[in-house]
Amino acid sequence: MDTVFLKLGIANFWWQIVITFIVCILLGLTLQWLFFLVIRTFNKKKPTVLKIQLLKHLETPAKFLLPMLFIYSSFSFFEIHNLWHKIIEALIIINFTWILVETLNAIEEIVKQKFINRTGYKVKERKAITQMRFVKSVSIFIIVTLAIATVLWNIPTVKNIGTTILTSAGIIGIIAGVAAQKSIANFITGMQIAFTQPIKIDDEVVIEGEFGTVEDITLTYVVVKTWDWRRLVLPLNYFNEHPFVNWTFNSTQLIGAVFLYVDYTFPVNELRKKFLDIIAKHQLWDKKVAQLFVTNTDANSVELRVTFSAKNADDVWNLRCEIREQLIAFIQAQYPESLPKLRREPVLT
Repeated sequence: MDTVFLKLGIANFWWQIVITFIVCILLGLTLQWLFFLVIRTFNKKKPTVLKIQLLKHLETPAKFLLPMLFIYSSFSFFEIHNLWHKIIEALIIINFTWILVETLNAIEEIVKQKFINRTGYKVKERKAITQMRFVKSVSIFIIVTLAIATVLWNIPTVKNIGTTILTSAGIIGIIAGVAAQKSIANFITGMQIAFTQPIKIDDEVVIEGEFGTVEDITLTYVVVKTWDWRRLVLPLNYFNEHPFVNWTFNSTQLIGAVFLYVDYTFPVNELRKKFLDIIAKHQLWDKKVAQLFVTNTDANSVELRVTFSAKNADDVWNLRCEIREQLIAFIQAQYPESLPKLRREPVLT
C-alpha cells in the first residue's frame, strides 16, 4: 500500500512539474507576443528602421528567452536535480548570446540604412561602416568566447579540468602563439585597416591588375568584387606587404582621360567644340572638368588628351568608352583625311 501511494506521489510530482513548465512556456510566449505586437502596431502607424530591425532580428530569439527564464524561476518550487539547473542556465546563456549577436546585426543594419538613404556613400560614412563592421566582428568573437567559457565554467567537472589545464598554460601559450602567429598578424592588420583606413567598404581599387570594389572586410581577409563579378579574396596581410591603387581614398570623384592620335593637318579646335557639345549633354558628367589639349607630338601624329570628371569610377569608365567612340566616329565622318598617316620620303633613283 505504501508503495502504491509512493508511486502516486511521484507521478503527481512529475505532473506538477510538467504543468508548471507548460504554464511557464505559454506565459513567456504570450509576453513575447504582446511585446512585439506593440512594436509591430507602432511600426504600422509610423515605420522606422529601428522598429523594423527589432522585429527582424530579435523576435525569434526572444521566443526562447522568456519561457526559459520562467522555467528557471519555477525550480525554486520543486526539488529538482542540480543537473537541470545547469542545463537551463547553459541554454539561457546561449540564448542571451544569440540576442546580443542579433542586436549587433540590427545596429549594423540601422547604421547602413541611415547612410543608404542619402545620395551615395561619402568617405566619412564609408569609414564609419568599415570601422563598425570590424568592431562588430571583434565584439561577436568576444561575446561567443565569453559565452562558451561561462557555460563550461558552470559545469563543475569541466571547471576542474580547466584548472588542471591552466597549470601548463605557459607551454600551451607558446605553442599556440607560434601556431597562430599568422592569424594574430591578420587580426592586428585588421585593426590597422579598420582605424587607419587604407581601404574601406565600397572603395574602388586596382589590385594585381584587377579593378574592383571592396565588398567586405572580415577579421582575416578582404573580398574585392571585380568588374566582371568575380571575387578576389585576399588576406589582410596582403595590404601591408603589397602596393595597390585606391581610386576613392579621399573621395569617389575621379577624372577620366581618352587619348586620340591624329594627323598634323587635323583641326583640333573643331574636335574640342564637338567634345564640349557631347559632354554637356551627357548625364554621367558631373559638370566640373571637361578639357581637350594637345599633349604630345611625334614624327607621324599629334596626341590629343581628352579629360572629364564623374562622380565615381563606374561613371568614369562608361563615360570614357562613350566619349572615345563618339569622337572617333566624328573624325571618321568629318575628317577622314586627318587620321594618322605614315609618310615616306620618295626614293631617288
